[in-house]
Amino acid sequence: MQASSAPRVINDIVYAPVSSWEKHHLDIYHPSSAKHNRSLIVFVHGGAWRTGDKSGFVDLAKNLAESTGDTVAVLSYTLSIAAVKDDPTSVPPRAQHPKHVQDVALALGYLYTHASDPDVSGYNPKHIYLVGHSAGGQITGLLGLRPDLYLEPVEAQLGLPHGTLHSAIRGIVGVEGIYNVDRLLKVWPSYRDFVVQGFGEHPDALIHGSPDQQEVPSVSANGVKFALPHYAIIQSNQDELVDAAQASDYYAYLQTVSPRKDVELEFGDWGTHDDMLQTAQFTKTITKYIQRWSNS
Repeated sequence: MQASSAPRVINDIVYAPVSSWEKHHLDIYHPSSAKHNRSLIVFVHGGAWRTGDKSGFVDLAKNLAESTGDTVAVLSYTLSIAAVKDDPTSVPPRAQHPKHVQDVALALGYLYTHASDPDVSGYNPKHIYLVGHSAGGQITGLLGLRPDLYLEPVEAQLGLPHGTLHSAIRGIVGVEGIYNVDRLLKVWPSYRDFVVQGFGEHPDALIHGSPDQQEVPSVSANGVKFALPHYAIIQSNQDELVDAAQASDYYAYLQTVSPRKDVELEFGDWGTHDDMLQTAQFTKTITKYIQRWSNS
Protein backbone atom coordinates (compact mmCIF):
# COMPACT_ATOMS: atom_id res chain seq x y z
CA MET A 1 0.00 0.00 0.00
CA GLN A 2 1.44 3.35 -1.02
CA ALA A 3 2.00 5.89 1.74
CA SER A 4 -0.03 9.07 1.85
CA SER A 5 1.67 12.15 0.42
CA ALA A 6 0.74 14.33 3.41
CA PRO A 7 1.07 14.00 7.17
CA ARG A 8 -1.68 12.18 9.03
CA VAL A 9 -3.24 14.58 11.54
CA ILE A 10 -5.10 13.78 14.75
CA ASN A 11 -6.78 16.89 16.14
CA ASP A 12 -7.97 18.01 19.56
CA ILE A 13 -6.53 15.33 21.80
CA VAL A 14 -7.30 16.18 25.43
CA TYR A 15 -4.07 15.83 27.44
CA ALA A 16 -5.45 16.96 30.82
CA PRO A 17 -8.85 17.86 32.28
CA VAL A 18 -10.33 20.98 30.70
CA SER A 19 -12.42 23.73 32.25
CA SER A 20 -13.84 27.09 31.30
CA TRP A 21 -10.42 28.70 31.66
CA GLU A 22 -7.94 25.90 30.90
CA LYS A 23 -6.70 24.97 27.41
CA HIS A 24 -5.50 21.37 27.38
CA HIS A 25 -5.64 20.16 23.79
CA LEU A 26 -2.98 19.06 21.32
CA ASP A 27 -2.72 17.97 17.69
CA ILE A 28 -0.48 15.17 16.38
CA TYR A 29 1.12 15.17 12.92
CA HIS A 30 2.54 11.88 11.70
CA PRO A 31 4.81 12.13 8.63
CA SER A 32 3.87 10.38 5.42
CA SER A 33 7.16 8.46 5.41
CA ALA A 34 7.43 5.17 7.27
CA LYS A 35 10.56 6.08 9.21
CA HIS A 36 11.60 3.54 11.85
CA ASN A 37 11.85 4.64 15.49
CA ARG A 38 10.56 8.18 14.98
CA SER A 39 11.28 10.87 17.50
CA LEU A 40 8.62 13.22 18.83
CA ILE A 41 8.95 16.98 18.28
CA VAL A 42 6.80 19.09 20.61
CA PHE A 43 6.24 22.67 19.44
CA VAL A 44 5.30 25.23 22.12
CA HIS A 45 3.94 28.47 20.68
CA GLY A 46 4.51 32.02 21.87
CA GLY A 47 2.09 34.90 22.16
CA ALA A 48 3.20 36.73 25.30
CA TRP A 49 1.49 34.12 27.53
CA ARG A 50 -1.89 35.66 26.66
CA THR A 51 -2.52 34.79 22.99
CA GLY A 52 -1.86 31.90 20.64
CA ASP A 53 -3.33 28.51 19.85
CA LYS A 54 -2.23 25.28 18.23
CA SER A 55 -4.48 25.99 15.24
CA GLY A 56 -2.13 28.75 14.11
CA PHE A 57 0.76 26.37 13.41
CA VAL A 58 -0.66 23.76 11.05
CA ASP A 59 1.74 24.51 8.18
CA LEU A 60 4.72 24.66 10.53
CA ALA A 61 3.87 21.25 11.98
CA LYS A 62 3.34 19.66 8.58
CA ASN A 63 6.61 21.10 7.30
CA LEU A 64 8.56 19.81 10.30
CA ALA A 65 6.98 16.35 10.13
CA GLU A 66 7.84 15.94 6.46
CA SER A 67 11.31 17.47 6.74
CA THR A 68 12.43 15.43 9.75
CA GLY A 69 10.38 12.29 9.20
CA ASP A 70 9.39 12.52 12.87
CA THR A 71 6.05 12.95 14.61
CA VAL A 72 5.14 16.51 15.64
CA ALA A 73 2.82 17.55 18.47
CA VAL A 74 1.51 21.12 18.71
CA LEU A 75 -0.32 22.00 21.88
CA SER A 76 -2.42 24.73 23.41
CA TYR A 77 -1.88 25.70 27.02
CA THR A 78 -3.76 27.93 29.44
CA LEU A 79 -3.37 31.63 28.68
CA SER A 80 -3.28 34.57 31.05
CA ILE A 81 -6.49 36.31 30.01
CA ALA A 82 -7.56 39.49 31.80
CA ALA A 83 -10.96 39.20 33.49
CA VAL A 84 -11.52 42.92 32.95
CA LYS A 85 -10.73 44.39 29.54
CA ASP A 86 -7.57 46.53 29.47
CA ASP A 87 -6.78 45.70 33.09
CA PRO A 88 -3.69 43.43 33.18
CA THR A 89 -3.97 43.09 36.96
CA SER A 90 -7.31 41.29 36.64
CA VAL A 91 -5.86 37.94 35.58
CA PRO A 92 -6.67 35.26 38.19
CA PRO A 93 -3.41 34.04 39.78
CA ARG A 94 -4.33 30.46 38.87
CA ALA A 95 -3.87 31.40 35.18
CA GLN A 96 -0.46 33.06 35.65
CA HIS A 97 3.06 31.66 35.85
CA PRO A 98 3.83 28.86 36.52
CA LYS A 99 0.56 27.56 35.03
CA HIS A 100 1.85 27.76 31.42
CA VAL A 101 4.86 25.58 32.24
CA GLN A 102 2.80 23.17 34.31
CA ASP A 103 0.38 22.66 31.42
CA VAL A 104 3.15 21.79 28.98
CA ALA A 105 4.61 19.41 31.57
CA LEU A 106 1.21 17.68 31.72
CA ALA A 107 1.20 17.43 27.93
CA LEU A 108 4.63 15.78 28.00
CA GLY A 109 3.39 13.30 30.57
CA TYR A 110 0.42 12.46 28.38
CA LEU A 111 2.54 12.06 25.26
CA TYR A 112 4.99 9.83 27.10
CA THR A 113 2.39 7.52 28.63
CA HIS A 114 0.05 7.36 25.60
CA ALA A 115 2.65 6.65 22.93
CA SER A 116 1.15 3.21 22.34
CA ASP A 117 -2.42 4.44 21.85
CA PRO A 118 -3.67 3.59 18.33
CA ASP A 119 -4.18 7.20 17.19
CA VAL A 120 -1.14 8.65 18.91
CA SER A 121 1.34 5.82 18.34
CA GLY A 122 4.20 5.97 15.88
CA TYR A 123 6.99 7.63 17.84
CA ASN A 124 9.54 6.70 20.47
CA PRO A 125 8.47 8.42 23.73
CA LYS A 126 12.05 8.28 24.98
CA HIS A 127 13.17 10.54 22.12
CA ILE A 128 11.45 13.90 22.62
CA TYR A 129 12.62 17.25 21.26
CA LEU A 130 11.14 20.55 22.43
CA VAL A 131 10.90 23.59 20.17
CA GLY A 132 9.72 26.75 21.92
CA HIS A 133 9.09 30.08 20.20
CA SER A 134 9.12 33.41 22.07
CA ALA A 135 7.16 32.81 25.31
CA GLY A 136 7.36 29.14 24.37
CA GLY A 137 11.13 29.46 24.67
CA GLN A 138 10.69 30.49 28.29
CA ILE A 139 8.43 27.50 28.90
CA THR A 140 10.70 24.92 27.28
CA GLY A 141 13.71 26.45 29.02
CA LEU A 142 12.18 25.97 32.45
CA LEU A 143 11.21 22.39 31.61
CA GLY A 144 14.79 21.63 30.62
CA LEU A 145 16.38 23.38 33.59
CA ARG A 146 13.98 22.63 36.46
CA PRO A 147 12.64 19.10 36.21
CA ASP A 148 12.33 19.15 40.01
CA LEU A 149 9.67 21.88 39.85
CA TYR A 150 7.74 20.91 36.73
CA LEU A 151 8.39 17.36 35.54
CA GLU A 152 8.83 15.38 38.73
CA PRO A 153 5.33 16.32 40.04
CA VAL A 154 3.85 14.95 36.80
CA GLU A 155 5.96 11.81 37.09
CA ALA A 156 4.65 11.27 40.62
CA GLN A 157 1.08 11.79 39.45
CA LEU A 158 1.51 9.25 36.65
CA GLY A 159 3.48 6.74 38.69
CA LEU A 160 6.64 7.17 36.61
CA PRO A 161 10.12 6.89 38.12
CA HIS A 162 11.77 10.21 38.91
CA GLY A 163 13.78 11.48 35.98
CA THR A 164 11.75 9.65 33.33
CA LEU A 165 10.41 12.70 31.51
CA HIS A 166 13.57 14.78 31.74
CA SER A 167 15.63 11.88 30.40
CA ALA A 168 13.19 11.55 27.51
CA ILE A 169 13.89 15.15 26.44
CA ARG A 170 16.88 14.65 24.14
CA GLY A 171 17.13 18.24 22.93
CA ILE A 172 15.62 21.72 23.11
CA VAL A 173 15.56 24.49 20.51
CA GLY A 174 14.76 27.96 21.80
CA VAL A 175 13.51 30.17 18.98
CA GLU A 176 13.61 33.93 19.59
CA GLY A 177 12.87 33.06 23.18
CA ILE A 178 12.31 35.11 26.29
CA TYR A 179 14.83 33.84 28.81
CA ASN A 180 14.94 36.74 31.27
CA VAL A 181 11.53 38.30 31.87
CA ASP A 182 12.79 41.04 34.17
CA ARG A 183 15.37 42.20 31.63
CA LEU A 184 12.80 42.03 28.84
CA LEU A 185 10.63 44.49 30.74
CA LYS A 186 13.54 46.85 31.34
CA VAL A 187 14.47 46.87 27.65
CA TRP A 188 10.85 47.04 26.46
CA PRO A 189 8.84 49.02 29.09
CA SER A 190 5.80 48.94 26.78
CA TYR A 191 5.57 45.20 27.45
CA ARG A 192 4.44 45.81 31.02
CA ASP A 193 0.79 44.91 30.38
CA PHE A 194 1.40 41.39 29.10
CA VAL A 195 4.16 40.73 31.63
CA VAL A 196 1.85 41.69 34.47
CA GLN A 197 -0.88 39.53 32.93
CA GLY A 198 1.41 36.54 32.77
CA PHE A 199 3.36 36.92 36.01
CA GLY A 200 1.59 39.37 38.30
CA GLU A 201 3.22 42.43 39.84
CA HIS A 202 5.63 40.86 42.34
CA PRO A 203 9.25 41.16 41.14
CA ASP A 204 10.12 37.70 42.46
CA ALA A 205 7.75 36.13 39.95
CA LEU A 206 9.85 37.52 37.09
CA ILE A 207 12.97 35.89 38.52
CA HIS A 208 11.17 32.63 39.20
CA GLY A 209 9.93 32.62 35.60
CA SER A 210 13.25 33.45 33.94
CA PRO A 211 15.22 30.45 32.66
CA ASP A 212 18.56 32.20 32.99
CA GLN A 213 17.96 32.91 36.66
CA GLN A 214 17.54 29.27 37.66
CA GLU A 215 19.73 27.33 40.05
CA VAL A 216 19.50 23.91 38.48
CA PRO A 217 19.24 20.89 40.76
CA SER A 218 22.48 18.94 41.08
CA VAL A 219 20.55 15.69 41.44
CA SER A 220 16.94 14.61 41.06
CA ALA A 221 14.81 13.26 43.90
CA ASN A 222 16.11 9.74 43.30
CA GLY A 223 19.75 10.80 43.20
CA VAL A 224 20.20 10.94 39.42
CA LYS A 225 22.71 13.62 38.44
CA PHE A 226 21.24 16.51 36.44
CA ALA A 227 22.23 16.64 32.78
CA LEU A 228 21.16 19.37 30.40
CA PRO A 229 19.66 18.06 27.15
CA HIS A 230 21.21 19.10 23.84
CA TYR A 231 20.36 22.77 23.42
CA ALA A 232 20.29 25.22 20.52
CA ILE A 233 19.29 28.87 20.63
CA ILE A 234 18.33 30.46 17.32
CA GLN A 235 17.53 34.11 16.71
CA SER A 236 16.60 36.05 13.60
CA ASN A 237 18.58 39.22 12.97
CA GLN A 238 15.34 40.86 11.86
CA ASP A 239 13.42 40.08 15.05
CA GLU A 240 11.62 43.27 16.01
CA LEU A 241 10.02 42.04 19.25
CA VAL A 242 12.75 40.27 21.25
CA ASP A 243 16.26 41.72 21.48
CA ALA A 244 19.29 39.64 20.52
CA ALA A 245 20.75 39.92 24.04
CA GLN A 246 18.08 37.52 25.28
CA ALA A 247 19.67 34.84 23.10
CA SER A 248 23.33 35.70 23.64
CA ASP A 249 23.01 36.11 27.42
CA TYR A 250 21.09 32.85 27.71
CA TYR A 251 23.74 31.07 25.68
CA ALA A 252 26.39 32.28 28.12
CA TYR A 253 24.28 31.10 31.06
CA LEU A 254 23.68 27.64 29.57
CA GLN A 255 27.40 27.16 29.04
CA THR A 256 27.83 27.42 32.81
CA VAL A 257 25.12 24.79 33.34
CA SER A 258 26.30 22.12 30.90
CA PRO A 259 29.73 20.60 31.57
CA ARG A 260 29.58 19.06 28.09
CA LYS A 261 29.29 22.54 26.57
CA ASP A 262 26.69 21.01 24.30
CA VAL A 263 24.97 24.32 23.64
CA GLU A 264 24.78 26.14 20.32
CA LEU A 265 23.85 29.69 19.35
CA GLU A 266 22.86 30.61 15.82
CA PHE A 267 21.81 33.92 14.31
CA GLY A 268 20.38 34.17 10.80
CA ASP A 269 18.50 36.38 8.36
CA TRP A 270 15.15 34.64 8.75
CA GLY A 271 12.73 37.56 8.85
CA THR A 272 10.61 39.13 11.54
CA HIS A 273 9.61 37.55 14.84
CA ASP A 274 6.59 35.61 13.58
CA ASP A 275 7.33 35.41 9.87
CA MET A 276 10.50 33.39 10.39
CA LEU A 277 8.44 30.38 11.50
CA GLN A 278 7.04 30.01 8.00
CA THR A 279 10.37 30.09 6.18
CA ALA A 280 12.07 27.10 4.61
CA GLN A 281 15.25 28.07 6.43
CA PHE A 282 13.53 27.70 9.80
CA THR A 283 12.38 24.19 8.92
CA LYS A 284 15.85 23.28 7.66
CA THR A 285 17.49 24.64 10.81
CA ILE A 286 15.25 22.69 13.19
CA THR A 287 15.74 19.57 11.07
CA LYS A 288 19.50 20.03 11.17
CA TYR A 289 19.67 20.05 14.95
CA ILE A 290 17.25 17.20 15.52
CA GLN A 291 18.97 14.94 13.00
CA ARG A 292 22.38 15.76 14.44
CA TRP A 293 21.25 15.03 18.00
CA SER A 294 19.42 11.86 16.96
CA ASN A 295 22.64 10.51 15.50
CA SER A 296 24.86 11.47 18.44
